[in-house]
Amino acid sequence: MTVTIETLEGRLLAQRKVLARLVATLEGPAGDDLREYVRDRSHMSGHEEDPGAVPGEGLSIEGALADEMHHISEAAEAHRKAT
Repeated sequence: MTVTIETLEGRLLAQRKVLARLVATLEGPAGDDLREYVRDRSHMSGHEEDPGAVPGEGLSIEGALADEMHHISEAAEAHRKAT
């Protein structure tokens, strides 16, 4: 079976939706801690960004990770507001 970019993207989007729902519905201190964890990692720290630097592979991965955390955080917040 050949895995296409579209298949991978679909799988990642499905996982994001499930994770966002879990983050949104977890109650109590554990839920608050998890939402804070995701929010705190949804952006790169200022010291990690250097406008004159040439981005390397590690920086690209960190940027993608922060971007995904941002998407999960936004989706979780939207779900919490809708319920």
